Amino acid sequence: MTQKRQRPPNPPDCYLHKTYISNENAFDFGPLLIGKDPEKRHGDERIKSSNATEFRITNCGKYDLSAKFCLESSLAGSDPKAQRSPLIFEPESMNLKIEETQSLTVWCFPDEAKVYKDKIVCLIKDHPNPAVFGVM
Repeated sequence: MTQKRQRPPNPPDCYLHKTYISNENAFDFGPLLIGKDPEKRHGDERIKSSNATEFRITNCGKYDLSAKFCLESSLAGSDPKAQRSPLIFEPESMNLKIEETQSLTVWCFPDEAKVYKDKIVCLIKDHPNPAVFGVM
């Protein structure tokens, strides 16, 4: 996983590719080609290498856990005028034993040439606070 403390201020360095930016608390896919078909994401390795990344989810707690994932833009009460998010993630839920790690694959298929921002919300069973991952 690539990580930077902050986004570089000037082009071309400010265009990051699959990088987590610490001070923004967000993962940046970087520039992506528009118009790719999300339905072809499982059959083409070139699409996966450019439009997908994996987040490693680890249970560092003392008990087994059950987690469900959703997009903040899809939650009730979000802006109804907001455009459909280009993000897709798999799996939608996972069960993790103590010290177990699984991968959450996140795909991005933009429709227009603009900056998209959303958050992946991880709801953990019997835990009052969700974990939130910013993605752009």
